[in-house]
Parts: sequence; C-alpha cells; structure tokens
Amino acid sequence: MKALKIGRSSTNDIVISDATVSSQHAIISILDTKEVKIKDLNSMNGTYVNGRRITTETTISASDVIKVGNSTLDWVKYLNEKKPNPPVIIIDESVVKTRKTIGRDKGDIVLNHSDVSSNHAQLIKKVNGDILIADSGSVNGTYVNGQKISIQILRPGDRVLIANKYPLDWQSVFKEDVLPPSIPKPKKLKTILMSVAAVIAIAAIVAGVVFFLGKKPLPPEKIYSYYEKSIVLIRGQFYYEVSAKNKILGRYGVDKKGNLCDLDEDESGYIAYTGTGFFISKDGKIITNRHVVAPGMGEENTMELIKTTWQKRIAKLSLTNQSAYLELQPLIGDVKVEGKLVNIAICLNGNRISGLNELIPCSVLKDSGKEDIDVGLIQVNSQTLPAGVEHIVDLSAIDNDITLGKKVYTIGFPAGFTLAFTDAGVKATSRSGEIAQMQGDITFGLDNKVIGGASGSPVFNEHGQLTGIINATKLQDYTMAVKAKYAAELAK
Repeated sequence: MKALKIGRSSTNDIVISDATVSSQHAIISILDTKEVKIKDLNSMNGTYVNGRRITTETTISASDVIKVGNSTLDWVKYLNEKKPNPPVIIIDESVVKTRKTIGRDKGDIVLNHSDVSSNHAQLIKKVNGDILIADSGSVNGTYVNGQKISIQILRPGDRVLIANKYPLDWQSVFKEDVLPPSIPKPKKLKTILMSVAAVIAIAAIVAGVVFFLGKKPLPPEKIYSYYEKSIVLIRGQFYYEVSAKNKILGRYGVDKKGNLCDLDEDESGYIAYTGTGFFISKDGKIITNRHVVAPGMGEENTMELIKTTWQKRIAKLSLTNQSAYLELQPLIGDVKVEGKLVNIAICLNGNRISGLNELIPCSVLKDSGKEDIDVGLIQVNSQTLPAGVEHIVDLSAIDNDITLGKKVYTIGFPAGFTLAFTDAGVKATSRSGEIAQMQGDITFGLDNKVIGGASGSPVFNEHGQLTGIINATKLQDYTMAVKAKYAAELAK
C-alpha cells in the first residue's frame, strides 16, 4: 500500500500553501488492489469529493474532483509516481503576486555553483504581502535560520542559505514590486489651509487613542510598540466548591504534586492560572475571556470527577441507617461543583517583578453570562490606568470584517510566566497569521496555534483595529477567537 499525506505542513508528501488547508489535512491511500481511497484527518475546513464533504474514508476514481479546504487537488498525477521526497509543493495561484525561481544555470536568480541544483528553489510573494521560500526538490536543500525547509513564510531578519552555503538577500528581491508614491497635483493655498485645520481638529479628538485610520497597513512592529503597555498578563487563583441543597459539602484545590486535595486540610492548595487581557478605558477596565474571570469553565472533566466522587460518598453514607437514608438520598441528585475565584491580578507587559505581591490587584466586573460568548471584564482596584500605560484599545473603532486570508496580529502571554520571564522583564509574545476559518456569527479561526495563557489575547488587523479575542485552541493547529463586537457589547 502507498500513502500520500496532504496538508499545509512541510512534513506532508503534498504540501498546499493555503490558509484553509490544515497542517495535516487528509491522506490518500493506494491499496495493493489498485483501489484508491481518501480520508479526512479531522481538518477544520473539510475534504470534498465532487462537492460533497466526506466524513469517512471514501473510495475515489480518476474522474472525481477532490478539494481540500479551498484548493482543488490534481491528485491523479501522483498515483504512479514514487513517493515524493522532498514533498511536492502546491501553492494556490490565486494568492500569488510574484514568483522568482532560483537555480544554478537558469532562473530569475542564478547562483553559479556546482552544489546548487538547476531548479533549486522558488521565492514567492503573495498578494497579502507574505513572502515564501519553497525548495524545488534540490539535492543540497534550502535552509532558513539553520533549519532545512520544504516551504516556509519568511519574516524580517530570517537568514536564507541555498545549499546551506550561499546567502540569499531575499528582502531585496521584490523591491521592484514597490511602486513609487504618486505625486499629487498642487492644491490651492485655501484648500491646503482648510485641510490642515481639519486634520488638526480631528487629531485633537483622537490623539493618543486611534492611530489606524489610514488605508496603508502598518508594520507589525508599530502595532506591537503602540499597544505594548496595553496588554497585561492576568494571574488568578480559584478552588472547586461542592454543594447540595444550598449546603457546602467541601472545597478542593491541588497539592504540590498537582493532585486534588481537600482545602480544609491544606489552605495553600488554591489553583493558580494565567491569561491575557488588554486595557479598554482610562479607568483601568480590561477585556479578557469569560473563562479567565469565571474559573472552572473548560474544567468539566475535573468537576465531573469531583461530583461523581461526592455522589458515591453520599450514597454510601446513606446506607448506614434509615435516618441517614432519608436525609442523604435527596442530596445525591442535587450535587454541583463550581469554580470559586479567590483573587485576580495583573502584571504589565515589560515590568520587572520579584514576587507575586507586586502584581496589581483587580476585581471582576461581569462576563457575557453565555458559554459560547467567551468574553469577560475586570478592572484594576485603583480604577485608574497604571503608570506607564499610554494607550488603550478603542472598542468604538473595531473591525467587523472577518474574511478568509485576512492578515492579523496577536499579542499575549502563552504559557504565562513560564515564557514571559526574560532578562528585560515580563514580555508578551507577538505573532502574525491569517484568518483561516469561519464559524458562525460568534467565532473565527486563525492559522496559528497558541497554548494556555494566551486566552484573552487581542487580535488586531493590519491597521491596529481590534478584530477579535483569542479564546481556544482547536485541533489541526487552529486558534479560535471571539469577534470583537462581543467585547464592545459587554463593555457598554
């Protein structure tokens, strides 16, 4: 049997550079009987045979049209080939703006060295501005920052070596694509003075709050530097409370080994967690996720375990005598477990702290009250912006245009203090990506994956406007975000 793995990751046999394609999207199996089957690998945007999304392994024939995400796959040509090594690179031509080939004796970029292949690699600029480097099956490989790659998006500062020896000045390759700015026609002096006056008046209204009204996208580093102090690391502590018929039965935390423990015996067992938030007002209000301000959300398995344990305990005690039976049996069906917040505080991005006592205490104001709308609101107890915070995220100028392939940037604290502690203080992590999945009216998916601690991170568009709030990680390397309008509604 022969198998061809399909997906966005360079580890696949057929690599498709399309944000709607999952990292490991599907697999084609060619059986010894020559029967060909395709199976979707729980992808986000689905695998389609003749327009029908498949949910089980499906037999296909040469006449069938296969789509993975939004990309049509010309799969038949791979059947009689040996398993591609390195992988076949498929790039959706609709997203390609310019393509440059690299080779030893031919191509747009010629490197006349014996260890460079004739058709070594290609440099691709997408319509959204991203630049990709893709190896074309070269003998000696293409390397980015010392790592051999099949295909990779390049970021400023990345070092590209052809055959792991010859540097490629990739950032200068597409300079000819940049058009010189148009020269406006001279305006009359009166018109110029009126324009200047209007600009000054508008600037006086929005100074220090909105910087993204221009049509030209901002560099990622400018978005990050503007909002650097607006992003906060949130740390909270909570415990599980067990009750029945309005009577508290017990309280649970975790011991030093991470096991559940009875808080009545160990008060130090409060459960600590971290998240991300961002300032939205001059009186120190902060938007984050509902599950950050209402701990216990997402811990259903633990809560169900505690509940079941108590139900069994009560049932056993109820059998000791008739009086106990009459008293305890009604409690069994009424047992509930809730997360109870003990405290919540923040650390500013860039601050140096030597202990948790230096965190800024906060209070929970409210949350959406709806499990699927994962937004919450807290406020620093002083009800003023901490010193050093100059900008806030303006919820009156959010971006509601959620479209596939749209460039976005996130800033947050994945893994909490574990990754945030640096020699320069507590530092947030910034990442770029694209909107890669549409899911109803509440959430959308990004094509990068984050880990715990990033919950509550803002998602900005290329103009610095809030587009969403990260709230979950799904399978296949997707990150989900709640649309920004729900944060705006909550803050009213």
